[in-house]
Amino acid sequence: MKIQKFVVVLTVATGLIALTSLTGCSKNAIKSAPVGFLTQPKLMKEQSDGSWQYLASKVDWSKYTSFYVAPVSIAAGVMNGKNADQTAELPQIVMKFQAELEKAMSKKYTHVQSATPNTLVIRAQLVKAEPNAPALNVAPQTQMGGLGFGFAEIVIEVAEGGNGIVLFEYADVDNTSRFSTEKMSVWGSLEKSFTTWAEKVATVCGAS
Repeated sequence: MKIQKFVVVLTVATGLIALTSLTGCSKNAIKSAPVGFLTQPKLMKEQSDGSWQYLASKVDWSKYTSFYVAPVSIAAGVMNGKNADQTAELPQIVMKFQAELEKAMSKKYTHVQSATPNTLVIRAQLVKAEPNAPALNVAPQTQMGGLGFGFAEIVIEVAEGGNGIVLFEYADVDNTSRFSTEKMSVWGSLEKSFTTWAEKVATVCGAS
């Protein structure tokens, strides 16, 4: 009897581990360079952190004095979410990302309202957005496999305002962390990602 119980426990544990591995691995990773929104996706290279990037060579960031952030767009597929009420919140939420970008870039550059020469033009699009399910994230037992975890995918482009030359392109998927508090909010992980992505752009552009 003890042996049978041990086998059952071992089988269940193995199954849970397999489920965790299956759902928690890189299922949300970007498999290839994004297309459609970006200008130079074929020049992007996969990075060690799973993101995709393109950075023009020998960019002299000191020649730029201002920046303009275009309204952040949302890919059509994102708005076809399962929960219409939650999805309807996204247009308002992405405005927070625009504010984060403007805040981060303002550490060095002057914020302007249009694209002009010597201005860095930043365009961004939310490609995917899966909300958290807070009810599933209350206890460790219900977090198995990350079934209640959300994730988001962004694409960002920085170009020169005068001639439109692309200086930087970035694509990234940010998954909810098991030990984060953001998973207790429907869009908490997405909003945290906004700060991470804004800091990434600011760092590349020499504004951090």
